[in-house]
Amino acid sequence: MRRPLPGLLRYALAAAVFALLIGVSRASRSVLGFSLDTTSLIILSMIGSAWYLGRGPGLLVAALFEIMLEYYAGWPKDPVRYAVIAFNRMLLFGSLVWFASARRAAERTLRQQHAALEAALAGARQARTEAESANRLKDEFLATVSHELRTPLNTMLGWAAMLNRHEVDQSTLQQASLAIERSARAQTQIVEDLLDTSRLMTRHLRLEQQPVDLSLVVADAIETVRGAASANDVALDASLQPDAIVTGDAGRLRQIVWNLLGNAIKFSPAGGVVTVVVQRNAGTIELTVRDGGVGIDPAFMPHVFARFRQEDASMTREHGGLGLGLSIVQQLVDLHGGTVTAQSEGRGRGAAFVVRLPAQKSEEPSGAVPHGARPEPA
Repeated sequence: MRRPLPGLLRYALAAAVFALLIGVSRASRSVLGFSLDTTSLIILSMIGSAWYLGRGPGLLVAALFEIMLEYYAGWPKDPVRYAVIAFNRMLLFGSLVWFASARRAAERTLRQQHAALEAALAGARQARTEAESANRLKDEFLATVSHELRTPLNTMLGWAAMLNRHEVDQSTLQQASLAIERSARAQTQIVEDLLDTSRLMTRHLRLEQQPVDLSLVVADAIETVRGAASANDVALDASLQPDAIVTGDAGRLRQIVWNLLGNAIKFSPAGGVVTVVVQRNAGTIELTVRDGGVGIDPAFMPHVFARFRQEDASMTREHGGLGLGLSIVQQLVDLHGGTVTAQSEGRGRGAAFVVRLPAQKSEEPSGAVPHGARPEPA
């Protein structure tokens, strides 16, 4: 939208146009031998000034035109009659100026209302699209939750039914108990993710802030997931800079690392390597978890941390999960005053997640929670 001209400049421009028309009329008379229709030109300039410059500049041109007419007419013989004629002319000129300026203002208002209506319609369309997307995501999420809960439940029911109906040896009994325990842990993890998401959405999650050595937390998390990595034939390669002290909740920081490591292991192929690096960098502590797995499609990258979003949300997908892990990671990192970013060169090129947390200031206490300590989560 163009900015309007300053007031004095608009009046000066209207007066300049009036003077220009008078000059052109006189020049045509002296050069060409005939005069242009000055009255029509000035009336048009009067209307144009009111249209483009405003009502005031238009009235200025009308007043200048009336003064010029009175100057050339000379002293009237009948002042009363002349005053009536002058009044009628000014009334006519003022009416033209008022009509032109009012028409211009109405047109401008109509354009603004049209633009506001277009913006409102665009907002309504966007809101409808978002509502439809949210509704679709809700349906997909409910289907995913049902599937993820039913799978371990079916395993437990199957093994329990076999134990109740058949005589089994010690080896089968041990296999059944391990399968039931794994399924129960899987269901517990699903419920915990749902509870954490609910706490984060309602802002009921509290952090027990204290100095924590992130390298020790990462080392502890690596030992915890090493069994899952071995089962998937995935190697873990760690480079942990010591004394990487941050201020935060040790349990929630461990949850961040577990989720990132679990994702990296889940999406890595057999024989793959997951690299974990903790280092200091310009007042921050950086945790990088990199894998050489399936990678992330560039089209899905803006949604990688979105709640309930998965790149493959079908029931036949190769990898399970609710699509909450990375969302929980991002929100926990935010609560710690840090940032988390995802990097990938595309499908089949692996992915890396970089967590940056503020390093503890030197004047703060340097005591840190060791990796063996497991504070209760809020």
